[in-house]
Amino acid sequence: MKNKILLAFVSLLSTSLSSCGNTPAPTNYVYDRTNFNGICALTGDFNNGVDVGLTNVWTAEKVQAIGAKSFRLWIGLGDLFSVGEEDDLHLNQKYYSTMKDHIDRLKAVGVKNFLILYSNYVYPTGYVPTTGYVVPNPREEYEEYIRFLNLQKEASKQIKLLFPEIRNFEPGNEPDFKVPGCIHKNGFVFNGSEVENSDYAYNDDDKTCIIMDLCWYVRQGIKEVDPDAKVAIPGLTYGANVPTADFLDLLYKQIESRALPAGQEYSDNNPDNYFDIINYHPYVTQTTASGDIDWDKWVKYNKDVYQVAINHNDNGKEVYISEIGWTDEGRNDDNLKAKIANNYKVVYNLVKDKLPWVTAFFVFRLTNLKTQPESAVEKNFGLFYHPDDEVHHGAPKPSAIQIAKLYNGENYDLLEHL
Repeated sequence: MKNKILLAFVSLLSTSLSSCGNTPAPTNYVYDRTNFNGICALTGDFNNGVDVGLTNVWTAEKVQAIGAKSFRLWIGLGDLFSVGEEDDLHLNQKYYSTMKDHIDRLKAVGVKNFLILYSNYVYPTGYVPTTGYVVPNPREEYEEYIRFLNLQKEASKQIKLLFPEIRNFEPGNEPDFKVPGCIHKNGFVFNGSEVENSDYAYNDDDKTCIIMDLCWYVRQGIKEVDPDAKVAIPGLTYGANVPTADFLDLLYKQIESRALPAGQEYSDNNPDNYFDIINYHPYVTQTTASGDIDWDKWVKYNKDVYQVAINHNDNGKEVYISEIGWTDEGRNDDNLKAKIANNYKVVYNLVKDKLPWVTAFFVFRLTNLKTQPESAVEKNFGLFYHPDDEVHHGAPKPSAIQIAKLYNGENYDLLEHL
């Protein structure tokens, strides 16, 4: 039975499933938005080159101040575990302790809902990947591929045992991108150009099979421990090689092909056994002729994504927007920063009012990045300046003040809580 709450029987549903984008969104489902207000952040205590200079303490303090109840965190399976001679997993105690401290501090400041994103995978003994998002080629390395899938299943099961508060698992990020994306053939070079990596990019047919296999195996692992744990599709993103709605359609069609999951004696064409949450990143790029944001087009884009689920008899499934935000490009422009703050207000209210199936809304991201090597694209998305910023010293931007009001009420004064 699907993990959804019905208010009323869906009458004559079958007459609408084959229609295109004109089918009304379902209104007879109840979606739990208790933990709607979310944030994306990493911990700098790993000292792995990302979010250098942050601490678990600093992050938790800022999360508490803005009032986020959902938190999207990054974890490297290949950092948490090493793999023994029999493909058995061994815990990295230092990495585990840092992550546990990170999660415990977030729980203490009111975070209730964790979405864990895999920033790399674990690999069968003897298999040497060129990056942490390599997946053995199921056409040429089938034995290694099945071992790989089983390792992700076991690693996910162990994470659920180690961190029982984590209920939502996202086994990768933005797989619909060719570069960088999270599904590659061995030989792919991180930060390499699309030309350099052209021989190591999976086509969309292979990639969608791999994604659904990965989701199925991860879900099997976590469900052994917690029947209520959930898998989210690795966050799809607007602007990739295939539009989000079309890529989601390909994922459903792979499930319906009865060719999955790999390595099993039976096929499984029930999408509930692959993912519990539709998950994507609807960065706002729709504009009018004058260059302003066309919010009507943006809403339609999101409804078109959900229409795919309706067309595949999966209406009622919840959705996470696991990344959304704007960069100020590091510019000293007060008007731009005020505009971004207002964009958050508009988009937040549109999701609340127009997209009832979205149950968690994750702002990307808590703070400006300070990485080694420096990330030119993502570094200035933060609600807060980086604490090592020589001018602003971790101060909130107008967008942080706005998000805090959206999350706590219009009269909430963020500065009083810092």
